[in-house]
Amino acid sequence: MPRLSSDRALPLGWLAAFAALLALVPVLFVPIAGFADAPAHLARHYILATSSSAGPLSRYFAVQWQWIANLGEDIPVTLLSGWLGAELATRLVTALIAPLTIAGVFALSRAAHGRISASAFLALPLVLNQAWMYGFLNYCLGIALALLTAAWLYARKPDTPRTRIGLALAALVVWTAHMASWATLLLLAAGNELVALRSVRDVWPAVRRNLPLLIPVVPLLLWRAHSKGSDFSWVYEDVLRTKVAVFAGALRGTWMKLDFAVLALVALAAFMALRWAGRRQVEPRLAISGLLLAAGALAAPEYLLNSWGTDLRTAPIAILMFVLAIAPARDPGRERLLCLAGLALFAARLGSVTWIWAERSPELAQRLTMLDAVPRGGRLGYIYVRPDCDGWALTPDEKLASYAVVRRQAFANTLFMVDNARLVTIRDPHLQERWSSDSQRVQRSCPEGRIDMTALKETLLAMRTDDFDAIWVSGVPTREVPVVAGYAVAQRRSAETMLVRKR
Repeated sequence: MPRLSSDRALPLGWLAAFAALLALVPVLFVPIAGFADAPAHLARHYILATSSSAGPLSRYFAVQWQWIANLGEDIPVTLLSGWLGAELATRLVTALIAPLTIAGVFALSRAAHGRISASAFLALPLVLNQAWMYGFLNYCLGIALALLTAAWLYARKPDTPRTRIGLALAALVVWTAHMASWATLLLLAAGNELVALRSVRDVWPAVRRNLPLLIPVVPLLLWRAHSKGSDFSWVYEDVLRTKVAVFAGALRGTWMKLDFAVLALVALAAFMALRWAGRRQVEPRLAISGLLLAAGALAAPEYLLNSWGTDLRTAPIAILMFVLAIAPARDPGRERLLCLAGLALFAARLGSVTWIWAERSPELAQRLTMLDAVPRGGRLGYIYVRPDCDGWALTPDEKLASYAVVRRQAFANTLFMVDNARLVTIRDPHLQERWSSDSQRVQRSCPEGRIDMTALKETLLAMRTDDFDAIWVSGVPTREVPVVAGYAVAQRRSAETMLVRKR
């Protein structure tokens, strides 16, 4: 166990394990976790797990297993669902993401600094970052695996056939979890090698040492060879504001002021750690990795290989690397103080996430009882209007109707249908084109707060035309929901209305 001094050392290994265990709390113990995209992931997992049966969902969805770079949670959850059910399996695998990421942070700290550093504790709040709050579950699991693999890279001994095979297998696992997590691993490997380059002659040995990391190029080419459409969308609207936002919003998800405050305090503590560090203030391999990741976040377009939000996914990891790069303090007392400060900031972040999720969970559970009115095996159309103009908080409300897939074996128009990365497809081409994720949105103009009633009426009419058995309108006061011919109100709350087709 690393020690800060001979007498008053903190038990860093135990503190690291304690932090990892604490990270399980919000997902394991809040009945309905607040990840924005989690309901759609759950529905996808349920469809994958039940694809071999001839249940009601088989009328709507087809499953075509293929090796793609977006399977992080899909594989383990599908394997576990037969014993645990999709909801519990998804909860357990999702709960492990943050602890695995924490393990990767501490392993990388030990490999780079030779010990668990205080900077690793200061980086802990960034584990619960914006991408995690969004519920980019495959990506976040891939990042945890990438950090663990990078720790092995930073600490590995001279090449042997066994280590090269192991590295190739690890790269394939990371790539299979998510494409962007593999790209992160490559940048971490580049940071590990760039520091040691002294001349052009050093380039090829460095490349040769890391060639096993490029093995995923083979399945990548096979996958993309069968893809259709454009892989890139070079959209850079309001670039300066957008790029500032992805870094400043690294902890976005709960309350804006608190999220900003925790990030500011992490930055302040990192500044103090930098001032108190030894003669070599930063570990150069981690610092260069942070620079490469930051450059990637700044250069990334809105979409990359049909994946949205590459920049907002990458920016928090870049910041994490910058913090992690700070060398241990010269004075053991100051190092102890920084460790405790990092734990306190992590507790604040974890506590705020758990609090707001636990506070909202009963309300979400009550709203989900509206699904009882949906005919089993039917079609549910979901229309979501943001209830206010606060765009900071990340909640599962927009994808909440995805629970209908699991609890009513019904079709819902909230599932992800990403071009060229589909395991699950909608059998009916018309439904596939018109009623996949994002079709549920009706805009509210801000700051005026007016609902786009024209779009609402058009969506209701389209759902009626396409024979939806039930229509759930969320975020619109019940008195303002337009009458839909042939439908009756089955359930209602203050801003929730469930319409069911008359028989």
